[in-house]
Amino acid sequence: MTDTHAGAAHATEPADTHPAPDGLAADAHGGHGGAHDGHDERLGPVDLAMWGVGVLGVAIGLLVCLCFAFATGVL
Repeated sequence: MTDTHAGAAHATEPADTHPAPDGLAADAHGGHGGAHDGHDERLGPVDLAMWGVGVLGVAIGLLVCLCFAFATGVL
């Protein structure tokens, strides 16, 4: 097999328009320098209702497991 198609595929990809700061090499995924590259990204607000539903779902799942354990005589 030849690599003629590989070269053509890479020719159509856009060039990196954001070079790494201070001449640092970009990581393997096209990012910059490291985890802390000067961007100040903040997380959004915590949705307490969704966390409550998630915890309730885990509790119900554990209750179902406990019921199966009692029904099969494991406990």
